[in-house]
Amino acid sequence: MFGEHHLQEEIDELRREIREIWRILRPKPLTASVTIRFTGESAMNALVFNVGQTSQASIVPLLADGVTPSGGTLSNVVYTFSDPSATVVLNSDGVTATCTGVAGSSGPVAGTAACTVTDTDGVVSTWTQAFTITTNAVTPPPPPPQQLTQSISVQFSTPTP
Repeated sequence: MFGEHHLQEEIDELRREIREIWRILRPKPLTASVTIRFTGESAMNALVFNVGQTSQASIVPLLADGVTPSGGTLSNVVYTFSDPSATVVLNSDGVTATCTGVAGSSGPVAGTAACTVTDTDGVVSTWTQAFTITTNAVTPPPPPPQQLTQSISVQFSTPTP
């Protein structure tokens, strides 16, 4: 009996060691995060625009420094945004989306983008990134001032002797 128990302990220890070796050797993705960039914006993951304006959204996979693009290829891209202030529609390229300001929002409205990234070394990872869109209502210009003067005339004073 002692022999069987000892054998089971050895098998359990081998399993732990194999799991640890697999954890160490398993390929790790180059991509450490993703961000959303909007045309016309310097901030990432946030868009502020006016009713009637459009912007292109794109997902950028980044290395661990959070700045350098990883060069990974995107697939299975989905943008989720549900608010009457703007539309976010996936473009025919299947990667970017067109955002259109429809109505003023009461502030930033949250959305998400999800994708699969295949890194240059073949490692595949999935990502979800939150973003916000703020749509400013366009204030129409004030009407031009009403013109009261319709004509002019020349007026003479009474002649003097």
